[in-house]
Amino acid sequence: MPLLVRLWFSFGRAFAPLVHYGARRLHIRQGIAKDRFAERLGRATQPRGQGRWIWIHAASLGEVRQTAKLVEDLQNTHGFRIVITTMTQSGAAWGAQSLPQAVHQFLPLDTPQAVRGFLDHWSPEMAIFVESDIWPRMVLTASDQGIPLVLLNARPSKSRERAPQSFHFLLSRFAMITGKSQAVVGGLRALGLPDKRLHFFGDLRASVPALPVDHGALSKLQFAIEDRPVWIAASSHAEDEDHILTACKQVLDFDPRAILIWAPRHPQRAAPIMDAAGALNISRRSLSEPITDHMQIYLVDTLGELGTMFSCGNIVFLGGSFGAQGGHNPFEPACFGAFILTGPNVRNHEAGFADLMAKGAAASVVDGEALAAQVIALMRSGEAEALGAKGRDLVTAVNEPVNKTSAAIAAILSD
Repeated sequence: MPLLVRLWFSFGRAFAPLVHYGARRLHIRQGIAKDRFAERLGRATQPRGQGRWIWIHAASLGEVRQTAKLVEDLQNTHGFRIVITTMTQSGAAWGAQSLPQAVHQFLPLDTPQAVRGFLDHWSPEMAIFVESDIWPRMVLTASDQGIPLVLLNARPSKSRERAPQSFHFLLSRFAMITGKSQAVVGGLRALGLPDKRLHFFGDLRASVPALPVDHGALSKLQFAIEDRPVWIAASSHAEDEDHILTACKQVLDFDPRAILIWAPRHPQRAAPIMDAAGALNISRRSLSEPITDHMQIYLVDTLGELGTMFSCGNIVFLGGSFGAQGGHNPFEPACFGAFILTGPNVRNHEAGFADLMAKGAAASVVDGEALAAQVIALMRSGEAEALGAKGRDLVTAVNEPVNKTSAAIAAILSD
């Protein structure tokens, strides 16, 4: 067993009470019901019932959303029952609303008692981890109990590069690993994992259902915006903000009637954005401030409204791409027929952006001035709608990864 894994096991045994204390505080800070902290300790709050169970772990909202069609296929086509774990409340809330036939629990801490309690109660026939959130004790304990392990849609990982021996040790326990790109599969192969266990079926994130739209709110926004030119900056981080503001000012120089709908990834970025925006006229959605004739930026400092905002325009800059975040899922705005602009750093979604760019439905920019030039060119030509439709058609056609993944999972369980 590699040193890092041994240290992790020793830490979990020696400091379990401290881990539990810190986790409880974080759990409460997220606004989650206190009685559900028992799930973090491996104590189920739902009965297991009868049937064949598959456990799927999807850390947060982005990961759990991409499992929707897979969960549906495993339930309806193959007859499995599904328990889904997440780390976050946002993932839990979406799962409860969109996957009502699945049971949700919060992921147990990677301590001996919590792991043992979770596995003893649910006794799954398979454990599926989505993208990258794998935990050493859980992986090894499940493997030792004879539970087949699957890692789906593995993404690029600096951790795998920094600790190849530890990840080879853990990932060698998996019966199947799918990568979100051929490059990811190549990196896993370089770890020395058996080629027959590695697959590229396509990016599961392309099969996500469209984000929800509040049609009442959308009608009000469209009435207030009227015929003004609109572009959208979505899921931005601090490193994106200067570039977005640079672009915003240049777009306003081109057309003073233009509106930027700006939805930062974290609503608490609203105050720094307003400070940096200076004299620009901003309305904040969280304060129910109206869209006026003089408003230049509509700051959407709320959660769960991206689908509604994507419905307001067909030019979208997707953030997390000028900093180290690795970009965000381009298929979400593509579902709405948006032409997508991105910064250069999209390692987490490289294949998705490449597919959309090949269709002419997305483009990469190097800085705020280049972003402004692209937005202005699209506004001037009026081609964003037609180009974005190509991206929407691409997303609509992508079901193959789900079908192949589901069939491969069923084949493992039938062996």
